[in-house]
Amino acid sequence: MVKLDNVTYWYREGEPPALRSVNLRVERGESICVMGRNGSGKSTLARLIASLRHPGRGKISINGQTVSQDATDTGVGILFQNPDNQMVAVMVEKELAFALENQAMPQEQMERTVVTLAERFGISHLLDRLTSELSGGEKQRVALASVMIQNPSVLVLDEPDSFLDETGRRILEKELERLHRESPELVELRITQNPAVAKTYKRLVVLDNGCIAADGQPSEIFEDTELAERTGLIQPLGADRAIDLPQTFGTSIQRHGERVTRATLEDGSFGYGAEADVLDSISMSLSTGEIVGLVGPTGVGKSSLALLLCGILEPTGGKVNYAGQSEALIERKLIRGQVVAILQQPERQFFLSTCAEEVAYGPSNLGHKLEPSDIDAFLDMVGLAHRQFRERDPYSLSAGEKRRLAFAAVLSMAPALVIFADPTAGLDQESVGRFMQIVRALKERNVGQLV
Repeated sequence: MVKLDNVTYWYREGEPPALRSVNLRVERGESICVMGRNGSGKSTLARLIASLRHPGRGKISINGQTVSQDATDTGVGILFQNPDNQMVAVMVEKELAFALENQAMPQEQMERTVVTLAERFGISHLLDRLTSELSGGEKQRVALASVMIQNPSVLVLDEPDSFLDETGRRILEKELERLHRESPELVELRITQNPAVAKTYKRLVVLDNGCIAADGQPSEIFEDTELAERTGLIQPLGADRAIDLPQTFGTSIQRHGERVTRATLEDGSFGYGAEADVLDSISMSLSTGEIVGLVGPTGVGKSSLALLLCGILEPTGGKVNYAGQSEALIERKLIRGQVVAILQQPERQFFLSTCAEEVAYGPSNLGHKLEPSDIDAFLDMVGLAHRQFRERDPYSLSAGEKRRLAFAAVLSMAPALVIFADPTAGLDQESVGRFMQIVRALKERNVGQLV
């Protein structure tokens, strides 16, 4: 059983609380879903229940015991939205065994348990891989297995399927069914942005601005259109109206040489270390004005292909060429700011202490200083109100807000070709609609996009 009594939490003094006077009770054996727009407090709630944070006011009880600040094992297992945040070992096999080692499990029993669990989650082929070399979906499956191996009494899942392919999602749902069947008293709290997932649960809790805005049956909550729109569960009517890129988009950044109109990978191969190539003799191109969708199961090399095209990775075989309108090849050093990528984990491309500085950083490297009004326009374009977010620390944002900041920081360079890696992961429904509008606006400006 999980119980929150009048819980309030602040990340920093002087800032509005992330959670405000939250009262919540989840009974033994109950499974609930939690929704809310980006920044509403969902991940904060998850971390408080898992004792990774402690309330500034109020108290939390797990299975009848009040959680103290020095508690080390409350029986709660948590799967983070970003699996990188909970990887502790270099090798996948060691990652799975970490909790068992802390329990002093005998070596032979530990090895059998790890092998059995890996088979159950379809990750046996990853056991001897470096965790740093896994794709986002592979990391999420490994992280889920490492949580499940502990047999928690309370399971907190923070958007556990955000980086999973269809096979991974089926494994997740099958494993959750098995867990509830074998452990009828297991408490499950699952955060999602997907209405279809929420409707499979008997109870839905909706957070809005750090408060519980609704708690009841999903069907009844979604039928209340005013509530669903106000709390970001569905896109409001008229949300599909066009978004205009800032007026300064591409007008004042001076380029050296010809503007890129096409990036081409010819017979490209790539692998990590001594492992077999992730990509083998792949050829493709991306040109200005076109939108290309790239799909495939976890681990087939989608992100690697994207990073090859924008020059972040070097192919082990084949080559990447960039050409302009004249078809003449353009040197790689001249494509800075023209062929860009927004990574699966957007925080990997943040460097500075405020959102405003992040937006201005790319153009400044290209010799152009954005005016404050320009920075505000890019923040507003992605749905981050500049008055609220301009001076915020990028690492204090929610996962969806970080992704939107990454959109603004990259698009401020007015690129010719943009590569979006899992661009809607972690976004609420309103932000997904906004992303689609941005894609349309970029196409109108003849920007090529790989999604």
